[in-house]
Amino acid sequence: GVARLGEEAEARQAELKQACAEALEDGDEGAALERISEAIALGCASALMYCKRAQILLQLERPRGAIHDCRAALALNAQSPKALKLRARAYAALSRWLEAQADYSQALQIEHDPVLYEESLAVAAKLKDIEAAAKLAARRRWEIVGGADKGGVVVRDGLDLNSPQLLDPLDGVSPHRLATGAVVAEVELVGDRLHFEKLRGSGPREGWISIALRERVLAIPLAAGAPLAAEDGPEGGAPAEEPPFPPMSPPRADSLSDEDRARQAELKQQAAEAQEGGDVQLALERLTAAITLGCASALLYCRRAEALLQLGRPRAAANDCVAALQINPDSGKAFKTRARAHARLKRWADAHSDFQEGLRIDYDEDTYQESLSIEAKARGMRAVAAEKRLVVEQDKERRRLQEEKAAEELRLQTERLLAQARAEEGARMRKFERMYMSDQFGRVAWEKGFMTDFMGTKRGKCKCKNCPVYCWTPVRLSS
Repeated sequence: GVARLGEEAEARQAELKQACAEALEDGDEGAALERISEAIALGCASALMYCKRAQILLQLERPRGAIHDCRAALALNAQSPKALKLRARAYAALSRWLEAQADYSQALQIEHDPVLYEESLAVAAKLKDIEAAAKLAARRRWEIVGGADKGGVVVRDGLDLNSPQLLDPLDGVSPHRLATGAVVAEVELVGDRLHFEKLRGSGPREGWISIALRERVLAIPLAAGAPLAAEDGPEGGAPAEEPPFPPMSPPRADSLSDEDRARQAELKQQAAEAQEGGDVQLALERLTAAITLGCASALLYCRRAEALLQLGRPRAAANDCVAALQINPDSGKAFKTRARAHARLKRWADAHSDFQEGLRIDYDEDTYQESLSIEAKARGMRAVAAEKRLVVEQDKERRRLQEEKAAEELRLQTERLLAQARAEEGARMRKFERMYMSDQFGRVAWEKGFMTDFMGTKRGKCKCKNCPVYCWTPVRLSS
């Protein structure tokens, strides 16, 4: 570049800088940018001029241009706190938090600024949140599939199944359950007990749940990197309570009159037009009216089931599909629609089974692609169930071995006690023999068939006055 400006160029540059300042005072950032850019183009631009343009570019929401000018300013003055501060703000505007934190830190080392310090704290907090989110994303994720009939699964305060249940903060009495369909991140897995942090859905923010209980699968692991499914019910839980099922076709209607048949055809046409117009509720009303006339076909029930699904009533939709299959057991449409209803209710095994049967009867590529995600969930449930069965079998085998070991130890201990008793009895007999036979009077008495009183204990002299023991002759008592 230019080593030095002439007097005329310097005067023009000063004039342009003044015009830039006036434009900024008037709030015209566009004109200010043009004036400062002209001044820089003259040559010999200072770090401060580049910082001025960077500041204007930030006001015009052009952070990349601001970063470029800040680099130019730092090339002229590596210790420019203003350039570092502006570049940090530009990086923050681009969500480049690491670079922003580095520039904030360097700027504060050169020159402390309370406002800049507060901005740096906000960036540090953002970085901390990102780091925590990254750690959370790296954990294995689980989807709650059990407890749909009870409003979710029980959450306890600790690992032990006897630890206190978490209570609903609204009433402090009823259990605070983790809703079916919720997605959680694994903190720790100990056997069948999962310590979780909630990612989506209703329920406690964290706690302990069972992933399987008495052959029932309550939670399944999600594939790594799999996106979270769309929420079906409030806060991602199970579908909300449904209204009563719509009425069914009269069971005794064997045939329709010509008038009723014409009316039924008219109602079906009105339902089709309502669905095309996006009024699903009206279509449901027309289909229900057609069904209640009697002699409803499997296809008619399937059409109402689809409308019920669109209105978020999967239980009623499944009920209509059952009615359709009673009329036509080979209705592929009924199986596919019921599979979708089961999927909305998180009944993955039932959904997978119905999808497979529906595709067997009437294959189509779209339904096949739809069934793949359900198959993965069903496979996950089978894997958890198989793991649970394995754990149960291992636990039974462990208990059996423990019982056998305890029985063997008891048998050995009994044998030791018996051997010890026999040894003690033998010792007592040998002691008696030694004591009794060592006495000459006792030995003579024994040889002649006499018994000493108290098993050889001396108690005064014999009546004969000659022997020192009292002896007696055993006699057989008559019966």
